[in-house]
Amino acid sequence: MDQHVVREMPFYSSHTTQGSLVNTLREILDRRQITSFKLSKLSDLSPTTTRKIYYDQYYIPSPDVLERICLSLNVQPGEILKISPKLESTVAMVLGSGVLPSGL
Repeated sequence: MDQHVVREMPFYSSHTTQGSLVNTLREILDRRQITSFKLSKLSDLSPTTTRKIYYDQYYIPSPDVLERICLSLNVQPGEILKISPKLESTVAMVLGSGVLPSGL
């Protein structure tokens, strides 16, 4: 009897209750003058993976990938992943009132 074990890939959403989870890898690498390709070599990851994370701030890497990047760059996960406030909060802060005008 052939039994195949099917593992589902975990889903990592960039949306939180407070806003969107974003990765700041591009800022970190640019500041250190490290290319995504060089990071792939340092962290033993695919260049496609590091390029995707570099160019898409809403792409949230798996915990394994995040750990490899953190160890390679000597940073904590919280330095790479940040919460960007929801649009409504951002608009309210920009308007200065903290209250959204009707129609927005």
